[in-house]
Amino acid sequence: MKRLTIFTPTYNRAYILPKLYKSLCVQTCQDFEWLIVDDGSTDHTKQLVEEWRKDGKVTIRYIYQDNSGKMMAHNRAVRESTAELFMCIDSDDHLFSDKVVEDTLSYWQQQMAIVDNLERICGLIGYKQIGGNIQRFPQDMLVAHLSELIEKGFNGEKTLLFRRDILAKFLFPYFEGEKFVTDDYVYDQIDRIYRFLLFPYYIQNCEYQIGGYSDNYIKLLFDNPKGFRAYHNQCVKFRKKGYLKSVICYVALSIRIGDRKMFSQAASPFLTALLFPLGVVKYLFDNQRLSHI
Repeated sequence: MKRLTIFTPTYNRAYILPKLYKSLCVQTCQDFEWLIVDDGSTDHTKQLVEEWRKDGKVTIRYIYQDNSGKMMAHNRAVRESTAELFMCIDSDDHLFSDKVVEDTLSYWQQQMAIVDNLERICGLIGYKQIGGNIQRFPQDMLVAHLSELIEKGFNGEKTLLFRRDILAKFLFPYFEGEKFVTDDYVYDQIDRIYRFLLFPYYIQNCEYQIGGYSDNYIKLLFDNPKGFRAYHNQCVKFRKKGYLKSVICYVALSIRIGDRKMFSQAASPFLTALLFPLGVVKYLFDNQRLSHI
């Protein structure tokens, strides 16, 4: 059994997957499996992966599913994994160096031997490089909640590595007719209970592609109103920073999906009623944005 699952969700990315594959092949430690969940690709992804499996340079598991979205691919991967640790590396990313797996697993083992309250540690956070953006963790912190990092001023890109047994308790919900729920929906739930070890080294390089989730965020919002509404309602429930804006978003999205029970289902019925007019304004504004997409 491998200690680490590197999960990659992919959809018609055969043209760019080789860069990630090459970064896995050169790892000095091969104590990982590459778990690819193909979300209904129609290109030659399957044939490409079969060639790599025959080469035997990396332990690869390939799962094909009907197009269901990244979040359902994530849930499938977490259920399929048997490793201690789980990390998502998207198809347009690659590992930062040839020692990422070795250094990360070594750091995890060393720090878990000395850190207090082990059962409250859910994983590890390392740096993600995008362009020339460089930001460091606070020097006095070894472990932290995600929210603590933000409060300390860290807004840099990061890579999250989870204990798989904990992640399996926080799967993404399914909303009929939708294929996306923001990562923060799950991360905020985990963050209320667990902390991360801080790994002050780069784990991956990120290269966002045209047509990817980040590039089409506005369209994602309008295509997945139920998922985003659930997220904003949770922000209100948790009193996450900026939750008043989430109340307004909750109202606007409730109107979009035609939910007449928005007040009874709201985390704060009082605030929902109070800010309802602003929610209507946002709904109308969003309609204008939608017409230009």
